[in-house]
Amino acid sequence: MARRISLSRAARLVGVKRGTLQQKIRAGELTTFEGEIVLSDLLHAYPNAQIEDSSMLERVEQIIEQATFINPDKIARKPDNVALTARIMSLGERLAQQQRLIDRYQRLTRQLEAQIDQLAGDPGALDRLKKWLEEATAGITEDGDIIDQSFVNETFLRVMSAQATVIPSGHEFFVEGAESVLEAGLRGGLALNYGCSNGNCGLCKIRVVSGEVRKMKHHDYVLTEAEKGLGYVLGCCNTAISDVVLEADEAQSTSDIPLQKIPIRIRKIENPDQQVLIVSTRTPRTSRLRFLAGQRATLAIDKVGSGFYPIASCPCDDMNLQFHIALDQRDPVAGYLAQSAKVNDMLNLEGPVGSFVLDENSPYPLVFIAEGIGFASIKGLIEHAMALDVAEKMVLFWISGDRDNHYLNNLCRAWNDALDNFEYVPLEMCATGNLQDAIMARLQPDDPANFDYYVCAGNELLAAMEQFVESREIPKNQLHCEAI
Repeated sequence: MARRISLSRAARLVGVKRGTLQQKIRAGELTTFEGEIVLSDLLHAYPNAQIEDSSMLERVEQIIEQATFINPDKIARKPDNVALTARIMSLGERLAQQQRLIDRYQRLTRQLEAQIDQLAGDPGALDRLKKWLEEATAGITEDGDIIDQSFVNETFLRVMSAQATVIPSGHEFFVEGAESVLEAGLRGGLALNYGCSNGNCGLCKIRVVSGEVRKMKHHDYVLTEAEKGLGYVLGCCNTAISDVVLEADEAQSTSDIPLQKIPIRIRKIENPDQQVLIVSTRTPRTSRLRFLAGQRATLAIDKVGSGFYPIASCPCDDMNLQFHIALDQRDPVAGYLAQSAKVNDMLNLEGPVGSFVLDENSPYPLVFIAEGIGFASIKGLIEHAMALDVAEKMVLFWISGDRDNHYLNNLCRAWNDALDNFEYVPLEMCATGNLQDAIMARLQPDDPANFDYYVCAGNELLAAMEQFVESREIPKNQLHCEAI
């Protein structure tokens, strides 16, 4: 039987993004069976693929880490001795099962030989059949067979990381090394339910439907015997040691995310140009911010005031939050951050709010349009789409006052260079009248009705996009707008 692997694992095996494989599937170059790809077909499409050739994935991961100010503990991401041993034992059990199957076939062969010896009839024909059977049996035990390197590579991936599939959503992510299931799920872009992330509240409770997990740290929350019997564990305190299927709650809309009040600490303040501040902050480890990409929050400073700003980062790193703040004289918070704030100063955050979020159930590729500092909201959406790794194609149009005012131009160009399914198009403000022409030129030969559009801009440009959607008979639910 042909060996099949999941789309996510196939992308890892050949060192490309899921979107690239999805494009090949749509083009008829690859075939899927119940969401899986035949391993031999994959290697035929990528004949030179090697597991060591993962430079693209590593580069993309570095870009995302830099963009979201993730500073992962590299040691924690590597398998610890217990997790590694458990995964090897799990694979050993599977190999032992295969060996037992081979033993049964060999036993059947010996029994068949015995039956042939007892047969009457044409002795010559039986001798020839017996000789052939002996030769075929001898060939089974020969050591000169060519090792299936694709099987070796795919097995190696299973040792280094476990794949988790969440039901009922069908979302997938990988558990690397000794990280918890919750940490891995958030890093993979999933909006899993959780609270303290420290084993005290029980909100990250999940049910293990199949596969094996291992408790990696103590938790004070007590599971009932009935919950244990049903397979429930805490996601923040367990890691996966084999591929697993998990039943878990995920936020389906902004109404599933509670309003939170959290003290956050300033980690860095940057001034990429004369009009914008980039403020990087960190939450307490036990009080992280649950939010959806594209949402906003209120930042307040005692005796100064408060302001309402987009969260310019991905929910996949819920402790490290980034805000892009326009330097406006009417904004007391912006003035204080620019002139008086220091690293380690505290801010009071309240949020999240807003409904400018990704439609994760949409099958369409993504077009992002940002005007000026509207890029803050768009940046969070793009990073979330990267973490989910489901978009076949992403195009970013960033409109600014002049060619020098795309304040994170290098970041966008890095995305453009590293991702084969991402395109960055910087535009000047004077070119906004030609935005529709620019969109059509970049999307060709695709139908513009087969895209979702996310626009964060001023009222004039939002009106222009509404006119564009109407003129092209694009369903209105594929246009998502947020006013600056």
